[in-house]
Amino acid sequence: MNPKSPARPHLGDIKDTDAILLHECISALMRQFRIEPGLLAGSIYANLHANDIGLFEILATRQVWTVRSIAEALRAPMTTISSALDRLERQGLVRRRRIDEDRRVVRIEFTTRGQHLATRLQDAHIENCRVMLSKLQAKDRAKFLRMAGQIAGKEIE
Repeated sequence: MNPKSPARPHLGDIKDTDAILLHECISALMRQFRIEPGLLAGSIYANLHANDIGLFEILATRQVWTVRSIAEALRAPMTTISSALDRLERQGLVRRRRIDEDRRVVRIEFTTRGQHLATRLQDAHIENCRVMLSKLQAKDRAKFLRMAGQIAGKEIE
């Protein structure tokens, strides 16, 4: 073990009450900041399924995506991703495109309308985060961000 890093607790060491409290807090944040799709009529999420949010975040990275690579990134079954893509394609938000070099490969990309919605979703998420962080003092924000990064497996300086 690295002497600089403290021992991490085993899952069995985490009290049920703490896990339940975190779940309740995350659920409350999702409701308060309207992060759940379709929560309110007229919301930016109103016509999106829960799976669509992650898909939009993945596609917005501007990498080359296939059904398989999206499924791997989201750790979801390919059938779930295919169903979501079918739904988004019917709404005119994404398109599947075969590449000339290898007709077996199907790339997934936003339509112009989908890109516009992805930008609006990202802007809404960032604004929600700004509002959430504004409730903390600067030193607490930095600590919170480091801890959130640790939970997410992302190194935060």
